[in-house]
Amino acid sequence: MKEELVYLGVDIAKSYLDAAIGNEKHRFTNDVVGHRQLIKWVKQTEAAVQVICESSGGYERKLVQALARGQVKVSLVQANRVRQFARAAGILAKTDHIDAEVLCEFGKVMQTLEQEHLRELESQRRHLTHLLVMEQNRGARLRDASVVRLNRSLINQIKKQIEKLDLLIKEHIEQSPRLSAKAEKLTSIKGVGLRTAALLLAQMPELGQLNRREVAALVGVAPFNRDSGKMRGKRAIYGGRRFVRHGLYMAALVAARHNPILRQFYLRLRAAGKPAKLALTATMRKLLIVLNSALKRDLRYA
Repeated sequence: MKEELVYLGVDIAKSYLDAAIGNEKHRFTNDVVGHRQLIKWVKQTEAAVQVICESSGGYERKLVQALARGQVKVSLVQANRVRQFARAAGILAKTDHIDAEVLCEFGKVMQTLEQEHLRELESQRRHLTHLLVMEQNRGARLRDASVVRLNRSLINQIKKQIEKLDLLIKEHIEQSPRLSAKAEKLTSIKGVGLRTAALLLAQMPELGQLNRREVAALVGVAPFNRDSGKMRGKRAIYGGRRFVRHGLYMAALVAARHNPILRQFYLRLRAAGKPAKLALTATMRKLLIVLNSALKRDLRYA
């Protein structure tokens, strides 16, 4: 299983390709033989690889086509963006090997910025949702007509901002091949909508890179023993990422009704005498493991 994603920068010239990944650098001919050798190198790499290269006046077309046929993930970037990045990083020299290294580093930084931007959008959305509930609850207790009007105006503003953030989150995911591919896999599971997918992508980038025990513990849905001496307490969940757990709880409610496999799992626990809350928590853990496995499968191309 290739879990870690790394970037391979390729500087493209008319006759050859300079490729860099980590400390490794290779030169290949820019023809069918060189493309085949590059793809072979990519597939022998331990980690999952995404190739990143600049548009080079058409010299990149056959390489991109070959990578696509070989099922190797590739991103084309604008040359001026890469040069601006290089200058900002203090890299003023220009050679083909350096260009390949710059492309590799550019890919790493862009992925980090992409993740941080999504996390900020999603965090603001959750904040406004919490604020909306508070204002709606407060509005139900108001009596003064002028204050009621102000409260309703504020609620409408918050709703509009939430709608705007939903649109920004959707656009951000769609514009990223990596995020959109992951979102498609997550939302293919009944009970998981774009809202839950965005939450997981933003706040749990480790999803798909952990085993079932690790992912359950990270979210806080793994049951832990509460024993001391001869006393044996009930196993309980605690810790983890609370906001991710809350989002999964709502998804599990839907899945327990409409996902055939998880519905049967939930009903089987209830039939065995398990309390509804415990059965739903177990369903939530099961759903999380399914989502983790969905991103692990074919992660090389995610």
